[in-house]
Amino acid sequence: MVKIKKIENTWDKESESYSFKNSLQADYLANYYHIENSLGNLKGMKILEVGSGSGQVSAYLASKGACVYLVDISKKSLRFSKNFFKFRKLPVCLYKQDAFKMKFKDESFDCVWNSGVLEHYDDEHKLTMLKEMWRLVKKGGKLIICVPNSFDLFFLLAKYILKLRKKWAFGYEDNVNRFKITKLVSLLGNLNYKIYSYNPIVGFWFLPYGREITNVLGFNNFKYHKKKSFFGHIIICTITKSKI
Repeated sequence: MVKIKKIENTWDKESESYSFKNSLQADYLANYYHIENSLGNLKGMKILEVGSGSGQVSAYLASKGACVYLVDISKKSLRFSKNFFKFRKLPVCLYKQDAFKMKFKDESFDCVWNSGVLEHYDDEHKLTMLKEMWRLVKKGGKLIICVPNSFDLFFLLAKYILKLRKKWAFGYEDNVNRFKITKLVSLLGNLNYKIYSYNPIVGFWFLPYGREITNVLGFNNFKYHKKKSFFGHIIICTITKSKI
């Protein structure tokens, strides 16, 4: 059973670390790059982010002309997003909703996506959320999911150490790789999708002085964060719905 209140409390707490300055970091720029490349021309596109957190990637999409909708269970996260979009002078529609039972009509959006969400649920609930997101995608539209890559070995080591020290802040988090995502996508049907991983830098940041080391070595820049790699920190899977 999904403990909604516990999840809400976890992300209310995490929202306290959000910062307007993060949106200019090289890792965020890499995220913008890969999401935009997956979607093409954003102007006029109706996009829903499910489990939106800070909403900063969606703000970038809005700055390129997309009509952005955010769903999150955390009031504090939505409050941050509201303030960030206001700061950027960008329009946004905000909804506090359960991602498993969203109150939108079928095929309402050109793209439904999230990042850093699915891994916080068991496989049964992962699939349930994917089905709910897929329901909302228009014919010819796209579903995009981004998750941490368990083949990012430095991240996996850091997570293990943080859990041992009881300093892991993100609650339950499954170890997910491209093979698990591919299996979940196959349960939705015989779909057209592409999957890869990128950003081999961020995993270092979870280790002591990891960010400082990447700075000294000159790796903390857009060029390296956007780089595709089997060991990259982020898996991105883009599924396109048939027009028929």
